[in-house]
Order: sequence, then structure tokens, then C-alpha cells
Amino acid sequence: MEATRTAGSKKKKFERKVAPSKAPRRLLKKKLRDLERLIKNKNSLKDLPDEVIQDTEKKMADVKKQIEALGPEISTVTAHTSINDTTEDSSSKKSKGLKLTELRRARRKISAFKKQHPNHETSKEESKTLEDLELDLVYIKHFPRDEEYIPIYPEAPLEDEAQLKSQLEIRERLAKARANGELKNPTGSNDSNLTEQDASKAATGKHPASNWSDDEGSSDEDENKHEAKKQKSE
Repeated sequence: MEATRTAGSKKKKFERKVAPSKAPRRLLKKKLRDLERLIKNKNSLKDLPDEVIQDTEKKMADVKKQIEALGPEISTVTAHTSINDTTEDSSSKKSKGLKLTELRRARRKISAFKKQHPNHETSKEESKTLEDLELDLVYIKHFPRDEEYIPIYPEAPLEDEAQLKSQLEIRERLAKARANGELKNPTGSNDSNLTEQDASKAATGKHPASNWSDDEGSSDEDENKHEAKKQKSE
């Protein structure tokens, strides 16, 4: 009785079964190659029954169907390109969102400073501070399109030497362009009046026509309307 119970309680060894259709493509391809190799070598199959040959051919057909069911194979190059494109699109959207956020913040800083310092036009120190704030706005609006945006108001201080150097150079070029009268209405919505050539030269020292980012033109008008409503309510 005890022996029967022991025999009955003996568990079967668990074998994990994977549906053929779920098998990785490379394993299916390897299996197909093995079967094809077996079929091609017909001399070694002379002594085998026809059922074995037919069974092998049937297995080959099944494996081919499973591979087809997995869909078209994406090459490694295509996969990497797709991933890179997605990453670039995501990075571009993130950069644009950051610029819009900083654009609003720069305008608020300028507006608040003018209210808190009504004598900024006659005070050299206050005038210089306002000039720096307006340069922040110009930097955000006219940062070169073909470069990764470097925030002017980062969450943590910038530590990358290359970024700091690049940011300083762009600000200096913009300040020079502004001093030469190439930039007008730094706090208004008509900064897009700057010609493509002048803008490109001011920000990058080069002349590519597509180097400027004036996407914020429409958002400038919305922001100005918002500020006007806010001042009326106050």
C-alpha cells in the first residue's frame, strides 16, 4: 500500500512547452537550416522510409509558416535608425518645451524687475541688470536651431565645460549683434523681423539660413496678451 502511494505520488518532471509560433526567429531559422541540410543530403536518406522524408518536409513547411507568422524581419541598421529617429524626435520636443518654459520665465523676470525698480532707466546698475535679463530672453528666442539647447535657467548649475563655453560664446555674439542694432524689440513679439542672415551671423558666426529658431513668434503674442490682462486686473 505504501509502495503504491509512493509510486502514485511521484510527480512528473516539469517540462516547459513553448509554442512554436512564439519561438525566437533565430531558433526557427536554425531548425529550418538543419531540416534543409537533412533533406538535401538524399544519399543518406536512401535507406530511410518515405514516411521519415515526408515527415521532415512537413516539419520544414511548418517552420517556414512560423517564420512568416513573425512578420518581416527588421535589419539591425533599420532598427537602430528607427530608435535614433524616435530619440531625436523626443529630444526635439523636450528641447522646445524647455525653451517655451524659459521664455515665459524670462518675460516674467523682466516684467517683475521693471515693477520693482521704476528707476531702472536712470540707474546704471539697474539698467545693466535689466539688460542682462533681456539678453536672457534674446538667447532663448534665438538659440541656434542646429545645436542642442543649453538652458539659461537650469535646475542644477551647469558643470559641463563645453556647454558653459558654448553658452557664453552665443551670449557674447548676441550681445554684440544687439549693440550693433541687429536685434530689435528684445521683449516684444517682433524679434522675427531680424533677417535670417543677420540672425545666423549673430548667433553662430556662420551664415546658414536655417540656424535660427523663431518658433516662439505666436507664443510671444499670447504671452503679451496674458501679461496685459494680468496688469488690468491688478
